[in-house]
Amino acid sequence: MKRGSVESRANHLAAVFDQTRHDHHVLCVEGLGHRRRESTRPVTVYKTAEWDRMIAYEPADLTVTAESGMRLSTLNAILAEHDQWIPLWVADDKEDTLGGAVSAGIDGLWQGGYGPFRDRILGLRVVTPGLGAIELGSHVVKNVAGYNVPRIFVGTRGALGVITAVTLKVSPRPPICWSWVWEGDLSALMRRAHELRELAWPWAALTLSYQPGSEMRLRAEWHGRRETVRYLVENLGAGGHELPLWTEGPWIDRAVVFKGALPRRAMGELLEWVDEAALIIEWQTGRIFGSASRSEAQRLAIWLGEHQGVFDVVSGPDLGIAMNPILIDAWTRLKEAYDPEGILG
Repeated sequence: MKRGSVESRANHLAAVFDQTRHDHHVLCVEGLGHRRRESTRPVTVYKTAEWDRMIAYEPADLTVTAESGMRLSTLNAILAEHDQWIPLWVADDKEDTLGGAVSAGIDGLWQGGYGPFRDRILGLRVVTPGLGAIELGSHVVKNVAGYNVPRIFVGTRGALGVITAVTLKVSPRPPICWSWVWEGDLSALMRRAHELRELAWPWAALTLSYQPGSEMRLRAEWHGRRETVRYLVENLGAGGHELPLWTEGPWIDRAVVFKGALPRRAMGELLEWVDEAALIIEWQTGRIFGSASRSEAQRLAIWLGEHQGVFDVVSGPDLGIAMNPILIDAWTRLKEAYDPEGILG
């Protein structure tokens, strides 16, 4: 269903919910299908990629509202006319829709320089089996302090409702983006990363990456004024506008694509320990992204759990990782409110 009013879309989804319930399936919502988890239950897939309309854009207020199926590249092309953008870059270079990025909880590699993507989410329109069509948050950057209800849906993969529209805070585009790359010994690269933090701050991204059969790789990316880039070039060498993140590709064609986080004290240890996984760590934030076989992903999930880290499957099979016991009661209450019959996967 490409076109139609907000009301007709809600009515259509209500009918889809009824049919899914009748078929004893679970409804899995997806945009472009890049962040798909496999399910052991019968599934009805509901695609939202054709929901691609711009709803509202206020350049002076730094806010934009678009339908959830709009591609990030499409939105950024519109925002570029006003020298603005949504800075979200994921390590696998896959295209994301706005609703897909919210549902998958994708933060990207520029979190160190721009903050988490979830902090940009001002409001959502969602259709739920339990509460019908609801609107959460606001359409302005400054709002009355209180619970940030839209964040409830970040990373839930459509398990609480179908996101139909997203309101985001936008950023001015930087005058210049520049990067540098070093390869070699892990301890030397870690020392270099510390030196970079002393030289300038914050970087758009400082990433340490590992690929089986390749050397460790440190990539530094700066967004900002040309004068600062000239200063960095004098200290670090020429660099380049778009130096590659990985030494070769495609690195992502593996059973499990994952994301997560870990404490700074464990970053070096993880990079020394990892074996068959392709892994990248954003040095400023501790966010990780990578791909692995199923067995290697399970091994990595256990390691992160033992080191106070977080592991989450972005796409691939269910690894049987139990939910944190602290979250179980809260999640149960949310499901009872938004999806009481459990028809959303």
